Amino acid sequence: MRFLILTVARTSEVRFATFSEIERDVWVIPPERTKTSKEHRIPLSEAALSVIDRARQEPDQELLFPTARGNPMSDATMSRLMEREGYDARPHGFRATFRTWVEEQTDTPYEVKESALGHQIGSEVERAYQRSDLLDKRVHLMRDWAEFLGIGVTS
Repeated sequence: MRFLILTVARTSEVRFATFSEIERDVWVIPPERTKTSKEHRIPLSEAALSVIDRARQEPDQELLFPTARGNPMSDATMSRLMEREGYDARPHGFRATFRTWVEEQTDTPYEVKESALGHQIGSEVERAYQRSDLLDKRVHLMRDWAEFLGIGVTS
């Protein structure tokens, strides 16, 4: 859940995340695993990198967050966790929380906000000319998001 919240990724993206997708401090989700069928790069805050470091302690696993049998989590795992803890909300709501926070508490440009969520921006023609995924601008945004959440690096 912590990784999902810090990266504002979709649950399916987190459930199938692999160590080979982590390139230093960027998570590169391949096109076949994104809703837009386009590669999505997510800058990782120190707190998100800490979660990955803790997951690496398990030997011989490719998935970041496998089940006890080494399989991907089911699509209901995170929702059931929240339900058992007494929350009415569900994991996807963290994406909406992020979008509301970034809108109300920052002066982040629209394109950066939407890129952080992996949304397509602009018309087909605009996308043909705008090829940047605004990663450098999103690095600061994701760091600020982790700070806002109060999720520090854990040991």
